[in-house]
Amino acid sequence: MSKMMMLSLTLLMVAVALLQSTPVTAQKMSENWCLERGFDPTNLSCDTCRLIDESTTIQKLQQEQNINIGEECRQCCQFHKVNPVLHPDYSLRGKYKFALLTYNEVSLSQFGEIKDFLERDLNDVLSFKGESRFKAVASTKSAMDPEMRMQMMMMGIMNGGGGQPKLMLFDKHKKGGWSEEDEEEAVEIIKLRGWKREDLK
Repeated sequence: MSKMMMLSLTLLMVAVALLQSTPVTAQKMSENWCLERGFDPTNLSCDTCRLIDESTTIQKLQQEQNINIGEECRQCCQFHKVNPVLHPDYSLRGKYKFALLTYNEVSLSQFGEIKDFLERDLNDVLSFKGESRFKAVASTKSAMDPEMRMQMMMMGIMNGGGGQPKLMLFDKHKKGGWSEEDEEEAVEIIKLRGWKREDLK
């Protein structure tokens, strides 16, 4: 059995399991919500979800049961992920000239995989790629107004706050190097929630 056929059968099994689920709302769903429906949001690529829309069998099941499995899939998928079965030759390597990883030191503990990458893998990556191609810096930008953040901390709503780590990709080099102030010039900006250490290597 080919990998494509196995993927199609897997999607069909997920579709059958979802027939009794509740309708999806427009917002992104929680990880538990996705896992209960058979979708792993940490590894699910959005191009995989498009296969659901192309499957006549799944479309028929959706119409009979009045459920939108494709939409539920899209509420759980990661746009930065690529399905290796659909795109076996795809790689970010060589596509961009420079990558800048920015993170907030206050909220970094909430992103264990990124924290582990910075502590365990960063030096190896820099040795391999060089600082002319990759750099990781602590962000100096606040995710919200300082006064508002302080009020929320005092009310116990948050423990210091800060934005999630992100990767800025540039298609050219810049004299002196790129910084987070150059965000508008980035070709692509990827929020790193759900990323694993291996995804950054």
